[in-house]
Amino acid sequence: MWYIVLIAIIFYFLIKNKRSSKIKVVDNSGWEEVKKQKTQSLKALRKSFKPSPDIETAIAQASSTLALFHKNHGQSSNSIIVAVKSLNLPDELVKREAVLRKEINRFYKQRVDLKSKAIAIQLSFEHAKLQLQNLEHNWKSFTGLQKLQSNWKAEEYFNDLLVLMKAYQNAFPNSSNIGKLLADIERMFELWNSQNIAKNNYEAQILSYKTAKSPSDKHFVIFSIIEYLERRYKFNPIYKNELIDWCLKDINLYKKFLKEFHDHELFSIDQQMEFYDDPSLKQKKLDIISFERVKKLKNYMVPRLNSYDVLNDIYETEKNENQLQWLQKIGSHIGYIDDVPEVIKKTKPIFDYKTITQEIEIPKSGKKGKLAFLDSNGEPCSTEGAFMNYTEQKGWNVMRAEVSFWQAMFCLAFWDEIFKGMNPLSQGQDIPHDLFRGEDFYLNRQQDIDSRYMQLKQSNLPEFINQQIKKAEGSWTRLIYNGDQDMLTYSKSDIVQDFIKIVNPKTFAKFVYRIAQNPNENRSGAPDFVIWNDGNLKMVEVKKIREQIRESQMSWLSWMVNENIPVEIVRVK
Repeated sequence: MWYIVLIAIIFYFLIKNKRSSKIKVVDNSGWEEVKKQKTQSLKALRKSFKPSPDIETAIAQASSTLALFHKNHGQSSNSIIVAVKSLNLPDELVKREAVLRKEINRFYKQRVDLKSKAIAIQLSFEHAKLQLQNLEHNWKSFTGLQKLQSNWKAEEYFNDLLVLMKAYQNAFPNSSNIGKLLADIERMFELWNSQNIAKNNYEAQILSYKTAKSPSDKHFVIFSIIEYLERRYKFNPIYKNELIDWCLKDINLYKKFLKEFHDHELFSIDQQMEFYDDPSLKQKKLDIISFERVKKLKNYMVPRLNSYDVLNDIYETEKNENQLQWLQKIGSHIGYIDDVPEVIKKTKPIFDYKTITQEIEIPKSGKKGKLAFLDSNGEPCSTEGAFMNYTEQKGWNVMRAEVSFWQAMFCLAFWDEIFKGMNPLSQGQDIPHDLFRGEDFYLNRQQDIDSRYMQLKQSNLPEFINQQIKKAEGSWTRLIYNGDQDMLTYSKSDIVQDFIKIVNPKTFAKFVYRIAQNPNENRSGAPDFVIWNDGNLKMVEVKKIREQIRESQMSWLSWMVNENIPVEIVRVK
């Protein structure tokens, strides 16, 4: 036996030395350094910005950006101007301004049609121009400028948009809208700075993809690339083809990525030790494992696939039935969407979710894709937005939850247990190595996690969570800073603070404890919303009328029913 002990000791020091060498090359400056760099770049951006010397120059610059906007949306500036002239706007100043506002809203409601959108933005420019050229009037609203703000939040538009906003600031210093305008200017500078950082990160990810070797590495690089391109596409349709290309690249990796995602169940500890010094051996063994075998694993799951969701939205908007069918076939095959034969469904012991389902009726917007409904103000909105608006109108408090929120709550609740023995957190060294190794994470800390769970059930929850928030400040971990979501700031918001005051500590403890028992499997599928009113609180999963419930979501729903936690599925039709 002595030689086994000796080998174990040698192996321990080899791993320790390798980890130490890795830590030396990781940027250990932490989240505070990231915020510092962001502050410095924002300061430099403000310093480099040059406002226009007069109103006419500001209008001329905005006119150039308007032409670029039309071009990016596949529209001819001349044809858009002709369409606006055909409206025969009145000459009298006050009437002209009022009609402009009305026409902006009329065309903007049809903005899924790019020509209608372009006309609305042309009218918005005309409205802003009219106001700036008639300073003697005390204009009640800056409708045109606000529409430009909503649609010019992109790298190529920011400079001239801010020039126009600064012109408004100088022209109307005593307006009742000046407070909001100043706040909007600050926000636009911050957005511009954030997008510059995002662009630099995107360019770095493109280079990373070229050197990424494993399917998992490539998948996560593409995930970041798609997040950037999806936002660019929202403001500039010419990015659509590039966005689709990257989504298709990711789809081609799905099966290989999912094999690697489940490798801890496919290989023994001894095999994993073999792979440590020869990563290529692991890839060779994965290549010969069939995907059908992976799907039969007890803990098989499919994490969120952003590329699938993005393509689905694009094809739905375009009404491209052939591509939708092709995509849904892939989603069904890998288990991302629930579309299995009835024969198989009957063999699965699941509860009857119809008993907790209700339907709500919301007016349709006439659009396909995300903005299929109308809110109470007549504005197009998503399924989730429709639910929020409908429920708030009924007097409920509504808090967005989902994966990122509950993952952050799990992190704050078990902060000491998760990061025990780790160095100061930084990007690259921000989670324990066994966090996503199935039940290993829990089993390696079972006594500490169980002890914390018992304390949570009896705790003053607001006091405890706010103490944990203070403890987490200055540290960076993907469990809290998920993509571009800062869940620590969200945890301080009024809605979350109200939630931790009203939720029963036992219910909260059950949620985070379930995640702690298997973070890899249990963090996805949590309900979309938490709503409460007069002491009544319930969890809500929101779906379109025919949208399928994923297996991970069904698992959470079934668990909540068994734990007597009030829960509903709300279908929006």
